[in-house]
Amino acid sequence: MYRVSLVHAKDTRQSPSSQERLADIIQEDCPSLAKDATFKQSPFVPGGHAQTIYAFLGYYAYYAHSLLKPKFTREIFLLSDGGTIALDWALCKNHTNRPIVTVLSGVTGTSCDFYVRKCYNEFVRLKYSVVVVHSRGCGGSKLTTPLPFHCGFTNDYKEVVNNLHKRLPNCPLFGLSFSLGANIMTKYVGEEGENCPLVAAIAVGNPFDMYRVIKHLDSQRLSPSRIYDMAILNFLKTAFKANQSTIMSAPVEFNVKKIAQSSSIMEFTEEMTRKAFAYKSAKHLLDDSSCGPHLDNIRIPTLFLNSLDDPICIESLIPFEKLVSNPYLVLALTVHGGHIGYMGNSWPTSWVELPVSQFFAAMLKHYHK
Repeated sequence: MYRVSLVHAKDTRQSPSSQERLADIIQEDCPSLAKDATFKQSPFVPGGHAQTIYAFLGYYAYYAHSLLKPKFTREIFLLSDGGTIALDWALCKNHTNRPIVTVLSGVTGTSCDFYVRKCYNEFVRLKYSVVVVHSRGCGGSKLTTPLPFHCGFTNDYKEVVNNLHKRLPNCPLFGLSFSLGANIMTKYVGEEGENCPLVAAIAVGNPFDMYRVIKHLDSQRLSPSRIYDMAILNFLKTAFKANQSTIMSAPVEFNVKKIAQSSSIMEFTEEMTRKAFAYKSAKHLLDDSSCGPHLDNIRIPTLFLNSLDDPICIESLIPFEKLVSNPYLVLALTVHGGHIGYMGNSWPTSWVELPVSQFFAAMLKHYHK
């Protein structure tokens, strides 16, 4: 009942060095994902909603802790269009040779997110460098151009990765992503195809189809999932309000009153985001932003981690046929875990950092050129 199930092509990609196949490497080097591996949710955090909310509330604990004892060094990264984003680096003495894990978090996510901090702690223990890549106007930074971010905007992450690849050529690069960030990173990896400079990528709680996931959330009027819809909408409105004057300086007709009164994510996307990016409709933007159509073109080992009781990225959104048709892809599916909660053991203890760190260590061993 608690078994971690792996979904992949019959013949997964061979390692260029060991000639072992991706699925076999996972069986040998990733005990948290191998045959008979299990994830059993904590009895104190039962069910998808409890798991999801626990991880969300963990943000505030880590945010408070970060004020007292920051563990990141901030770099303000200048983008080619004059925009800026915040990069939060782990405090490592040098980044010149060690592996670097680039991290994309969820909607308006930051380096204080619970799941980011848990994975960060594990990577620092393994002597990896970690850099959390924030979206424009997020993570305490302000917009410096009118262009904000959206759920499929890969340009900024691409610039960061290319810059790191150029300035730190001896550092193997990895991509770790969560929720909305998982969609963006997966789309980027697919867009880059054979030219992707990452050794491997992991997407946790990937929605795959942005239009359908938002339609699902917006429809949960009488469900506990309404909490997530309103929380995400509030995050988007807060980010807009914090950068309103800059966004409004664009030659676009925004209706601030309608944006403020948006009662759903779809309404907000229609009134603000799609206009900022010159899409004809919210659906057009969301369809164009989804990573699902790009799965076929991924050419690096990529692990997807989803749970069947995820109340946001529900099972019906998972494109199983695409996942089993590309030998570079592996889906690890758990029965429980909620939306990137994964709190196991008797006393709630984070589990997600175990498969994440094991997978990257295995890919560094077998796929780094």
